[in-house]
Amino acid sequence: MTSAATRTRLAFIGGLTFFVAVLSALLWGLWLLVVWMTAANQVPVNNLMIQGEHRYLSRDEVRQSVLALPEVGNFFALEVDQVQQRLQSLPWVYQASVRKQWPDTVRVYIVEQQVAARWNQNAMLNIHGEVFRASHQGLQLVSLSGPDEESARVLEEYRHVQTLLKPVGYDIERVHLTPRRSWELTLTSGIKLLLGREDIEARLQRFIDVYPGIEQRERVAYLDLRYDTGLAVGWKQDEETDNDQKRGKKSDRRA
Repeated sequence: MTSAATRTRLAFIGGLTFFVAVLSALLWGLWLLVVWMTAANQVPVNNLMIQGEHRYLSRDEVRQSVLALPEVGNFFALEVDQVQQRLQSLPWVYQASVRKQWPDTVRVYIVEQQVAARWNQNAMLNIHGEVFRASHQGLQLVSLSGPDEESARVLEEYRHVQTLLKPVGYDIERVHLTPRRSWELTLTSGIKLLLGREDIEARLQRFIDVYPGIEQRERVAYLDLRYDTGLAVGWKQDEETDNDQKRGKKSDRRA
């Protein structure tokens, strides 16, 4: 009995020792594999696939932005979130998604900004009313302006008044929301409409009804519709006379 128990015990210890040795060898091999895979330039990114429809964004710009990251030389060290943040910092990128594909490929899908209007002369609005800054030379866009925190509201108001004016033949060149939250419209004909803060739709309808009956409409500089009834007309000749008078007063002071 003693001999059998001893053999059983030795067999158990031998089996346990073998198991520990095999496990240690596996762990060591796994460690070596991890070290090899994370070593710089062992598994570089060799392929960058750019997807999505791009009208203004250059694929070369996207490629250069990604390849400029130092981690791009190591497929395993490259962090997807870092690439995504880098891409979304590009002016024309609205949203970017990035994923790695074994063994050496990075796939990038980019949603480009959809521009809706020029904003405050030096920026633009996307279709969601969000401000972004990118080159807009050569783009024919309506000009919107106002406080940055009101950008979405200004875009929404432009879309609304466009539905009122476009069907009757008037196109909008500019919509401005003043610091006092008063609305001003400039038509492509050059006429400015002062609408105030309330009853915008009713005041525009008054313009539509009254303006065709005004004689010498080509001389109209602006229409002030900030009244319960009626409107006030500013004439281009009056503006020119005022400017001449101001220049004359300045000349008198210099003399």
